[in-house]
Amino acid sequence: MTSANQETTFVPEVVPASVSLAVSGQRAPWSRLLMPALTLALAGMSVVVLARLVEAPGDVRDRLLSQNLFGPRLRREFLVSLLAGAVAPLVVLVVTMVARRRRSEATVQAIERVGEVLAPLMLACFLPALFSVKFSHASPLMYLLVLGIFGLLCQPLLRRSVEALAGGREPVLVTALAARLRALRRPSPRVLWFGLVVLAAAGYAAYFAFFTIRSHHRLGTTAFDLGIYDNLMFNAIHGHPFRATVLFGPAGGNNLASHAEFGVIWFIPFYALRPGPETMLIAQAIVLGFAAVPLYLFAATQLSRPMAAAVALAYLCFPPLHGPNFYDFHWLTLTPFFHFWLFWAIATRRRWLTVGMVIMLYSLREDVAVDLVGLGLFLLLTRIRPRLGLVLAVVSGIWFGIDRFVIMPLAGSWYFQNLYSGLFADGVATFGSVIKTILTNPLFFITTLMTQVKLEYVLHMLAPLAFLPLRRFPLVLLLLPAIFFTIMTTGYSPTTMISFQYTNHWTPFLFLAAVLALVAVARQPNGGSARLAALGTLVIVMAADSYTYGAIFQREVFVGGFNRIEFKISPAEQRRYADLQALVAMIPRGASVAATENETPHISTRKIAYPLRVPPGPVDYLLIGRSHVGDLSRASLNAALANREEYGLLAQRGDELFLFKRGHFSPATAAATAAARRMLGVP
Repeated sequence: MTSANQETTFVPEVVPASVSLAVSGQRAPWSRLLMPALTLALAGMSVVVLARLVEAPGDVRDRLLSQNLFGPRLRREFLVSLLAGAVAPLVVLVVTMVARRRRSEATVQAIERVGEVLAPLMLACFLPALFSVKFSHASPLMYLLVLGIFGLLCQPLLRRSVEALAGGREPVLVTALAARLRALRRPSPRVLWFGLVVLAAAGYAAYFAFFTIRSHHRLGTTAFDLGIYDNLMFNAIHGHPFRATVLFGPAGGNNLASHAEFGVIWFIPFYALRPGPETMLIAQAIVLGFAAVPLYLFAATQLSRPMAAAVALAYLCFPPLHGPNFYDFHWLTLTPFFHFWLFWAIATRRRWLTVGMVIMLYSLREDVAVDLVGLGLFLLLTRIRPRLGLVLAVVSGIWFGIDRFVIMPLAGSWYFQNLYSGLFADGVATFGSVIKTILTNPLFFITTLMTQVKLEYVLHMLAPLAFLPLRRFPLVLLLLPAIFFTIMTTGYSPTTMISFQYTNHWTPFLFLAAVLALVAVARQPNGGSARLAALGTLVIVMAADSYTYGAIFQREVFVGGFNRIEFKISPAEQRRYADLQALVAMIPRGASVAATENETPHISTRKIAYPLRVPPGPVDYLLIGRSHVGDLSRASLNAALANREEYGLLAQRGDELFLFKRGHFSPATAAATAAARRMLGVP
């Protein structure tokens, strides 16, 4: 382990000058009580609102928050409670002053301190709304604005409270606790905090692996994209590392034309242990969960270990991490794990680990190199590691150019620029055309950013982190590539939805920026209190956002990819999955198969597998889920079964699942085949 004096501090030593407030004369004791009295009255009212909303039935609370429907009687009772909440602390204040009039100065100081300590309670009334699932999903923008405003108000109030509790000194509670644990010597605080993070990471991995596999068994995964990557990996372990018939259909094609995902190669040994889509889902959950470990190690080079652990746990609760985890499998989704190891390697000056993590990130997708250009520019322009930053920015830019303009065109056509179709200049569909629009018509470009969907997306990213990534202007450099790949796009909704893999252009750098912001905050006067308040605020708002939009604390309305995720599997769904597996078992491993969209990931572990969204041509088997014959599959299914003598019904499960075999047709099967065709609506 590298010693602390060899670690890199990511934030330059910039400490703002202290500001002193000169106060002339002394105010009368009663006049000094005005602000504490107002604070205590508002805190009392706020606590009453919290208590009344918490005790109210869920439907009453939801109607009040979303529709302002409470009823005359309940509203009158509420107003009376509010008045009592405001008056009660004032009565206590007056009684205290009268009872201790001989020690008025000491009493006033004590009351002022109580007001400072209890100041955060003025925001307690917001908590029911922040933890309301119905309110947050009925009015997403309003919810996110309330969450953001709460975070901005909470930090200064918590700071005042912490400073008052500490009596003007730096907070020592955590330090004293750590010293006590060190004195016990078993185990050390380092082991405790690290163990907590590892345990949480393992819990995340197990939880998400279990439920993503359950979603797969419910037929919640699709050909695009789990079927693609499963088929890609199966072909890779059989000597064709970039072949994906699910993506390109019978015409063939090289997956590098879609994305330069060389990570296929290094994943081969893991996939070969147990080929299949479940392996992909388990690996994704493990990698995302255990990314908390390098994040903790990096944060511990900049912050205390308890704070580093809090940041790592906040990462595991981050809703924009959960959505992609439930959206099939993607290499881009895995990037936080390698980014966090890279941050730790840079902070501890581990050269070869730095090189290794950069290469690994290059291998995942071509656009990840642009993310590293942003990191390099940050290191260069802030002069934290200028030489490394320059090398990283230049090499990453060159690698992206080679990937994008040499390797991928050689493999086939590339559609990336179509994500920016709304910015094409004069109808020219090139990336250079997008740049021309930005430079020559900046007002039009800005209007494409000013949409409610994009505002909600940005708030989803920043509000749960209490806007810490914006606390210092240089930190914004880390977010520029993410902005380019998401909110600058036009006409492609997944890039501005937190349920898709594109959030992982943001996630690693948001948490890097949050850690560095906490370091910068600590360099202010009374910085220890300010940092503790900022971290406390982050914990509160992250808990609220994770409760309403994440997949861990509630499972009512969570969305992964395009769809709401169901966490339970019914007996009927279990029977359907068993029936599907029975039909799949009838298909030889070497046979070619075409299937409907949601059935494709269950037959994609083979060399030739097609989704019926594309005309499959002659294949050995057709696997049809009747409820999944939609607009994408209908024409191809009709074309495949156009010749009544070509495919015969091999097996059927209920009126939902049908398996046709090419050439399997006889008088004995004619009636069953005809009936199946009628059920499927095939002419």
